[in-house]
Amino acid sequence: MKRHTNNIKVFLSAILLAGTLFSPLYAQEYGLKKGRNIALSIKNTKKGANKTYLNLGVMSNYQNLNGASINILSDVVHQRTSGFQMSGFVNIVGNRSSGMQVAGLANISGVKSHGLRIGGLFNISGRSTYGAQFSGIGNLAGNDQKGLMFTGLINMGTVKMSGFMFSGLANIAGKEQKGVAISGMTNVSGGDMYGVQLSSLMNISGQSNKGLQLTALSNVSVTNQGAQISGLANYSGDNKGMQLGLANVSNKCSKGVQIGFLNMNGENCGRQVGMINIKPQTRIQLIVSGGNINKTNVAVRFKNKMIYTQLGAGMILGEITDNISVSASYRTGLSFPLIKDRLDLNTDIGYSHIETLGNANTPDRLYSIQPRISLEYNPLKKIGVFIAGGYSWTRTYKKNLAYSNNPLIEAGLVFF
Repeated sequence: MKRHTNNIKVFLSAILLAGTLFSPLYAQEYGLKKGRNIALSIKNTKKGANKTYLNLGVMSNYQNLNGASINILSDVVHQRTSGFQMSGFVNIVGNRSSGMQVAGLANISGVKSHGLRIGGLFNISGRSTYGAQFSGIGNLAGNDQKGLMFTGLINMGTVKMSGFMFSGLANIAGKEQKGVAISGMTNVSGGDMYGVQLSSLMNISGQSNKGLQLTALSNVSVTNQGAQISGLANYSGDNKGMQLGLANVSNKCSKGVQIGFLNMNGENCGRQVGMINIKPQTRIQLIVSGGNINKTNVAVRFKNKMIYTQLGAGMILGEITDNISVSASYRTGLSFPLIKDRLDLNTDIGYSHIETLGNANTPDRLYSIQPRISLEYNPLKKIGVFIAGGYSWTRTYKKNLAYSNNPLIEAGLVFF
């Protein structure tokens, strides 16, 4: 993460240097060199004051602004501004600016900026920015940004960012983010994140997520103490909050919750709600079986201490369709040990999708709901046998009509 932060600083420094090319002068922390001044102004030239109250020009260069300045090309203030700056191309302040800045290309402050800034391309501060910023490409600060940041591409602060951040590409905080960050692609916080990260691609918290990460693709945090919600995947080194997505992964857990199709946890703790739940204690087993409905069936079972889920595929012949049909099934159930490591009583309920493969006088697709109860005996540690009985209610997808009802009997082998 230190390497990531250093890369951000290098990138920011390059942009700051490029921004000064809009003027023949270089912004420095303690002022700017004297340059060309083509303007009419009202100023106080007394020793120690050196303030400009009103400035109208083509391109201006002076010490301090305490009022308003409007220029066709550029406005360069050596020290500080307090008031209103407007230029066709660039406003540059060597030290601190406060008030309102409007520029066709860029607003640049050598140290800090307070107030409202509107830049056609960039708003840049050598250290910190406080207030509201609007730009076409980027709002950039060497340290902190606080307030409202709205840009077409990127908002960046190499230390902290807080407030409301909206960007077309990315919001990047080198260390800490507080508030609401909305991005067209990604939000990145090098340290802790407090608040909301909303993006279409990815949200990243380099340390702790203590708010909400919401994205269409994936969320990443070292420690999740809030909520991660994604359309695809969530990752957390230590999940202490909630993960909701298609796939959820955590190396550790402190009583966190995972909700999704696939949940994976590196430790035997936390709560998992999903079709496939995997922990170090999870036994992944192969089941080969046959019965009166599924003549042959192959399934993978994910068995935890009491709860298990099962994905399978089989061939149907006779009971439901006259010719061969195929099925894909999902089961979830509970396992109760009767004799430790030898005999278990299992009860589950399953859903089976059936493709009839063009059987005459049969709908193309059917589905079945199948509750079962079974006895499973394990003569060896990794080999078992089972027999199951239950009932199958089969219906059509179209109009949800009853198709057939049949007793269910199965037997088979369990490996691993």
